[in-house]
Amino acid sequence: MKLLFSFLTAAAMLFFLSPSAVRAEETARYARILDEEVYFYERAEAESGLFVLPRTYFVRITGEEGNYYAAEYRTGSAALQGYCLKSQVELVDYVPETPYLDYTIEVVFETEGAEQLPAGFITRYTVEADFYGTFSYGSAIYYYVSLEGDFGYVPATACAPLDYPENTEHMQEESSPPAPQESGGMNAVNIVLICALSVAGIGAVYFLFRPAKPPRPQTYGEDAEDPF
Repeated sequence: MKLLFSFLTAAAMLFFLSPSAVRAEETARYARILDEEVYFYERAEAESGLFVLPRTYFVRITGEEGNYYAAEYRTGSAALQGYCLKSQVELVDYVPETPYLDYTIEVVFETEGAEQLPAGFITRYTVEADFYGTFSYGSAIYYYVSLEGDFGYVPATACAPLDYPENTEHMQEESSPPAPQESGGMNAVNIVLICALSVAGIGAVYFLFRPAKPPRPQTYGEDAEDPF
C-alpha cells in the first residue's frame, strides 16, 4: 500500500511539473517588435534611447516600471539590459526559437588626409562588429554595435547597407492551427499522466475491495493426514 501511495504522489508531481506547466510559467515573457522606430532605452526615460530595435525580432521582458517594460536584448556577454515602451511592443504567449538578431557588419575606418601621408602609413582598415540597431543623430544615421567588447556607435556611411533577414517566426505561430493534442488545454504528456493515474487508481480500488479467497477444501483418504 505504501508503494502504491508513493507511485500516486510521484505521478501527481510529474503532472503538475510537466513541460506544459513549465511552459506556461515561461510564456508571456517575450515581446515582439513589429513597428518601426521602437527604441531600446538605457533607462525608463524617453531621452535615454540607445538604438532602434530590429523589426520582427523580440526582447525578453524582465519586469515593469511605469509605462516601460524592463527588458533584455541578446544573451550572455552580448546581453544588454534596458527598457522599452509597453505601447510599442506586443507580448507573446510562446518562447521564440530565435528571439534576437545575430548579425555582423564590417566597419571601414579611414584616416583623414591620407593622401598627404608618406608611403607606409595604414590609412584604411576594416573590422567586424556585432550589430544591435540604428540611431539617428541630426541628419546622420549611426549603428549601435559591439566592437571588441565595447559598445558604441559607428557611422552608417562606414558600413555596407544592412541586409539581414526578417524573423517570420511569429507569423508562423499565428497562422498555424493549434495541435490536436493540445485542444482543451491538454497535451500528450498530460494525457499519459492521467492514464497512469487512472490505472493506478483502479489498481488501488481492486486491492482494497478484492473478494476474499474461499477456504481450501480438506482432502480425506489414505493420503490425507489425520487431523486428530
